[in-house]
Amino acid sequence: MSNNEGIGVLKLECPQRHPVGRILKEVPHQNVQYDPGASVGPRRFWPEEGDQPQFSTRCRFCDKSVGESAANLRSELSELIADSSETYRTTALPFL
Repeated sequence: MSNNEGIGVLKLECPQRHPVGRILKEVPHQNVQYDPGASVGPRRFWPEEGDQPQFSTRCRFCDKSVGESAANLRSELSELIADSSETYRTTALPFL
């Protein structure tokens, strides 16, 4: 059993590769959280009701909205968490 089993960090970027936040599960028994970045705001549980069916946020560098289906992001995070050899992945969110 790997020490990384059940954890993962999905780094979210805009199409121009600017960071827009992270969806993370740092401990196997912890709930999934969205971290927009310390300078943007506090972490919160994810997904919240407002994140359904489309998760969206704003790139503070481009000043444009980006987003993706919450189901697609949840699936990508689940795949990452299930892979005990990988704990970190980056995904680009399209402009809305």
